[in-house]
Amino acid sequence: MRVRKEFILKYCLGVICMVVTLLIVNQSLHASQVTHISEKKIKKIVADHIRQNISMPDSSVRIEFFSGISDLTIPGKNVTWRVRHDRNEDFIGYATVTIRFYQGDVFLKEKSVRAKVEVFKDVVVASRFLTRKSTIGSDDVKAIKKWCNQTHPNSVAHLSEVLGKTLNVKVRQDTEITRTMLRVRLPVKRGKLVRIVLERGPLMITTIGMSQQDGKLGELVKVKNLSSKQTVYAKVTGDSLVSVEY
Repeated sequence: MRVRKEFILKYCLGVICMVVTLLIVNQSLHASQVTHISEKKIKKIVADHIRQNISMPDSSVRIEFFSGISDLTIPGKNVTWRVRHDRNEDFIGYATVTIRFYQGDVFLKEKSVRAKVEVFKDVVVASRFLTRKSTIGSDDVKAIKKWCNQTHPNSVAHLSEVLGKTLNVKVRQDTEITRTMLRVRLPVKRGKLVRIVLERGPLMITTIGMSQQDGKLGELVKVKNLSSKQTVYAKVTGDSLVSVEY
């Protein structure tokens, strides 16, 4: 009886050892079948994607992540990923990027990450308070660089785009100037008298006419010659000045 009890005890101990061994092996195999993606790695994937899709130097792009990003454990090995974003996303401001993880062509997991993106760009601002209908001179505006988290389709980056133009609104000092605030100064206006210069080689004749259209520099406008009563097309060359070549 004693021998039998010892046999049973040894048998049970053997079974327990086998089970423990199998558990350890299974745990090791399971651990080898998963991939750990750290929070730092996730942020780098997103940041690299954003920088690749903004046509600006890295030094001019600033990315801030929201809380809630944690490490990921992906069931699989040799994991790859693909980054997706909204087709209309310009990334400036608040952007959402989605990372999809794969093993081969098999989809494993998805992670969406939200970030705030700012760019350091040129803008034109008022150097002082500017009144409505005032014509912008070189002392009225200045170009500066600043961090922006919004894109303005009417944003102005160069002084040449505003100098000589008229303001539609009052503008406070240091306020950004956009194209919607500007009115192009027209050297020739409809219904106003203009001087017509007719040129042919060394011959030059000057007469008075009336413009039938508004015109910018370089544009062709209809002008009625008040002497001949004829209507001709003339090129705007200056203030109340057009030229016709024969």
